[in-house]
Amino acid sequence: MICNAAAMVSTRLPSRLLAIPFALAALVALGGCGDDAEDSASSEPQVVLGGDGLQINEIQMLGSHNSYHLRAEPQVADALEALVPDLWAEIDYEHVPLEDQLSEYGIRQFELDVFADPDGGLYSTPAALEILDEPPPDEPSMEEPGFKVQHVADIDYNTTCLTFVECLQEIEEWSSMNPTHLPVMIMVETKGDDLGNGAGGFGVDLSTLDAEFAVPPEMTPELFDDLEAEVLSVFPQDRIITPDDIRGNHETLESAVLADGWPTIMDSRGRVMFSLVDTGESRDLYVKDAPALEGKLFFTSSEEGRPDAAFLRVDDSTEDPDRLDELSAAGYLIRTRTDEPGIHAPNNDTSLRDSAFLTGGHYLSTDQYVPYDETGFVVELPGDVIAVCNPVSAPNGCESLAIEE
Repeated sequence: MICNAAAMVSTRLPSRLLAIPFALAALVALGGCGDDAEDSASSEPQVVLGGDGLQINEIQMLGSHNSYHLRAEPQVADALEALVPDLWAEIDYEHVPLEDQLSEYGIRQFELDVFADPDGGLYSTPAALEILDEPPPDEPSMEEPGFKVQHVADIDYNTTCLTFVECLQEIEEWSSMNPTHLPVMIMVETKGDDLGNGAGGFGVDLSTLDAEFAVPPEMTPELFDDLEAEVLSVFPQDRIITPDDIRGNHETLESAVLADGWPTIMDSRGRVMFSLVDTGESRDLYVKDAPALEGKLFFTSSEEGRPDAAFLRVDDSTEDPDRLDELSAAGYLIRTRTDEPGIHAPNNDTSLRDSAFLTGGHYLSTDQYVPYDETGFVVELPGDVIAVCNPVSAPNGCESLAIEE
């Protein structure tokens, strides 16, 4: 794909990112555009276009929102669209498998929603199918204990990978085949939504329906231990960038990133890192005995001033872009969004996307790395590269560089 990068720069992106990097020409000169370039890419280290000495908070990459999500089956979709059209507009999107996102679209940040299922089988019979008198899917892995991946239990459960471990295995297999890849951030949200009690928020009374709704267990220290154990069942710890790696000798994680920053790209290649999306009581439970995430695998979605503050979520960059840039320049790693389902892509509204690219956000999260059919709305980096220099946090002299793995 890089071979034709000069002809593929997107004119839909902000002008400050549209300069064709001189380094692309260097790749051609180094022989990276032969007919068999794609065949050799997975077996040989790819040309690095400068930047391995940059820190990982000095670049900008694409991520995906609810990365596992698939649309509901037609009969469930029809029912949801009729009963709760506003909800349907928010969930009428889907993603390609995680491996394809990594290899075909350069996605380097994922978001996985997980539901605890310590005994197994809790989510194997979705209530929506019961109500519609449809048979449940025959999925043996749904009967096994372990965290399951879906958006909303009972109604919005279709996913490209059913279990947390299956999702991680897909990422790990790609990672092992591409050992020089840029670090991949995996955001995880533990879900406890009870549709039976929460449906009133959708304006629908489900009490009259003849169906049994799943009641997810609340997270406990033991369940968080189980979640970390599932991570370590797939990734060895030396391939995970952990809070301890970043904190070093500092008392808090925040003081470490503000003083020393993050690892270099070279030191981070082939590795993954995990962050917990949870806030409130769930996050408090996770950090209770480790306020600076001592011994933990997951970073947290934190706020400035907390001892665990290293990774921040600023979903809407249009609200206060100057503040986002200040946080980025200070050293925090930031996820921001470029679009929301049912809003930006259907209306070809590029305001959030364009704002996100101009800020110091490091992971730009989208549902539309594939163009939206009706409007052509798409989110992609210029030049078809995996990462670009961060407009705010990158050092001087980085404007003309593209970073490719």
